[in-house]
Amino acid sequence: MRLATFLTLLLVTPLAAAQEGSPSPGSDVNAAAAAFQEGQRLQMSREYARAAEFFEIADHSAPSPAALRSAIRSHQAAAHARRAATLSLRARARYPADAQTTQLVESILAEFGPRLTRINVTCTPACSVSIDQLAVDDGALTSHGFFVEPGPNNLEMRWAGRGARTRALDCTAGQTVELDLDAPPPETPVAPTVAAPARPILVVVAQSPRLQAMVRPARRPLPPLVFWIGVGATAAAAGALVWSGLSTLSARDAYVLHPTEAGYNDGASREVRTNVLIASTAVLGVASAAVGMFFTEWARRGAAQSGLPTLPTFGLRDGGLQVGVLRSF
Repeated sequence: MRLATFLTLLLVTPLAAAQEGSPSPGSDVNAAAAAFQEGQRLQMSREYARAAEFFEIADHSAPSPAALRSAIRSHQAAAHARRAATLSLRARARYPADAQTTQLVESILAEFGPRLTRINVTCTPACSVSIDQLAVDDGALTSHGFFVEPGPNNLEMRWAGRGARTRALDCTAGQTVELDLDAPPPETPVAPTVAAPARPILVVVAQSPRLQAMVRPARRPLPPLVFWIGVGATAAAAGALVWSGLSTLSARDAYVLHPTEAGYNDGASREVRTNVLIASTAVLGVASAAVGMFFTEWARRGAAQSGLPTLPTFGLRDGGLQVGVLRSF
């Protein structure tokens, strides 16, 4: 059971670098670090639009001032004025005491603010806001601040279980629009249709020794030892994967402290090695499971006669493979 738990955690947990700051409850630091690293790679390749997307994913997975600043700078380099200014409002509200963030936010707002229209939406209770069917923020909030391009814009405010309200705006550069909206009345729930219970069907099966012999399944070709060898190989690959992942983390930390091209190339090669080990471990785990499930003869002679077999169990849990052994008593 311990081995199954170990394999499950290994196969479903990606290895990635930690980000700046302490993670908030419910954050995914591993996913954030992986997205942040990919954003850095794209930034170095001057693919600023894609880099901004990965930095926003990193901030969504585990909010941090470093990820949000990187997203703002990448949007600025990609000439995404509206998004850079909107994220600047978010950064100023979230990190008012961070000097580096404040300096970047003020410069972005001074550069792009006069060209855009600022929208402030207050809704009771919390609502989600979209512009031309594109979401402004993550989830429902009671207050939304964002920028739009001058000209006609269609805003939609939506409340869970209460429907939506829409506003058509004709915006001008440098304008600030204030909207204070209450939610529509609650929607009337539709009563579910309850189906009539089905009448039970009684099936009586008479078994005889001859019938049992006819329906007894054919023996499978492999002994249990082959399955356990596969499990051992999977565990060995998992150990190598853990070592490689820790080595990749160390290279990433060294690159963050002293960013050089050689350090980046070293980290990239370690990341490729780690990805290969992740794939190898997953393939070994799936192959071992298939051998145990479809090709291994688990019932011993005494167990088959007594009707008390020893069988492996397989299943998916939290996105990973779980392996166990079931013995009937």
